Amino acid sequence: MDGRVVVDLPIMYPSGAMVVVQIDQSGDKVLVSDMGYGLVEAELVAAQEFYGAAATKAADDFSVGFDGYAIFALWVPASRIESAIACVANASCRAAADAVRRAAEVQSRNRNEQIYDRVATVFGKRFVAKTAEIAGRYASWDAHNVIVFPDRRRAVFEYMTSHANSISSKFMMFSDIRSVDESISLNSVVRSLDELDEKARIISDVANIVPIKASDDEIRRFAEAA
Repeated sequence: MDGRVVVDLPIMYPSGAMVVVQIDQSGDKVLVSDMGYGLVEAELVAAQEFYGAAATKAADDFSVGFDGYAIFALWVPASRIESAIACVANASCRAAADAVRRAAEVQSRNRNEQIYDRVATVFGKRFVAKTAEIAGRYASWDAHNVIVFPDRRRAVFEYMTSHANSISSKFMMFSDIRSVDESISLNSVVRSLDELDEKARIISDVANIVPIKASDDEIRRFAEAA
């Protein structure tokens, strides 16, 4: 029977929204589409410029199509509808996740460069390293914007977004470093304190939370606070 249905699936986009696909049937053929929701998901966090490449690769990996807007399986036999739904949904989810991750990496790199300029201005370039490896109890971490004071005390200023992945990665990093060196000043630099919800503020258990527009005096105070 010909018709159209929309199906919610137990697959989650980076935002926490569930993947939805549209199914059109014509005779013994079906067309399955994500209706462009993967792209919308990327647009929510300004990652759309990375979505095209991510979606093209994901569509190829799952043997489905991508037309620049939607990911789809075009008129496949109705007997393969379950496979078509799974492939479209997973390709859409992966494309969105990869685009969001890539955008976050670029944003983090740009923000860390901005933070380096700030702390280097405050403390002097000879005391600040753009990156440095810092050992924790369980792993070594590539830290950004590391200040080494004349008395060998250190301070780290790492950019952190309000995204759960960024928060959890910084929490793991800072927890591990803190477990072997309680004298080090660990600082999560954020775009705005207002963007952090209650769960995000868990980072304050292991690090200072520093607004990116903090004054020079505030940066000095955070750097000296273990």
